[in-house]
Amino acid sequence: GFDVQEELELLSHDLERIPGVDHRLRRPWRVDRPRVLGVDGIAFDAFWRLHQGGLDDALGATPSVRFRVHGRGDRLDAYVIGGRGSGTGYVQRLAVHPAARGQGLGRSLVGDVLRWMQRRGAARALVNTQQTNEAALALYRACGFQVLPEGLRVLARSL
Repeated sequence: GFDVQEELELLSHDLERIPGVDHRLRRPWRVDRPRVLGVDGIAFDAFWRLHQGGLDDALGATPSVRFRVHGRGDRLDAYVIGGRGSGTGYVQRLAVHPAARGQGLGRSLVGDVLRWMQRRGAARALVNTQQTNEAALALYRACGFQVLPEGLRVLARSL
């Protein structure tokens, strides 16, 4: 009784060639949470947007987590959440405000979280994204990720 809602690409990184971090990133402050959700809300379609509970779920999904943001003052441009568990790292969430795209923020955030995974003993990193998200696919490929043949599917069922 489930229908395919979305087809996703699954990508893997061997944690060998990790992109550099060219931007100053920091840990988020408690007051950044609404800003993180604001960036998320403008960066993703309605189906994929996080709310506070979803953000909490992403931060608690793995035994070890890294959460970094980029921004100055009251403005937040981008964030990443990465996790690690059982020797595998996961890029769980990456969002860059559309007005800040093309400046290398996504690459810096990915590089930061991959380096963190490597230092903590992960053997590889995984990320998924929509098959139609050409910008994300290009970013991940440029950062050294390889598309895996199996992919993923998001299923839905009407209740």
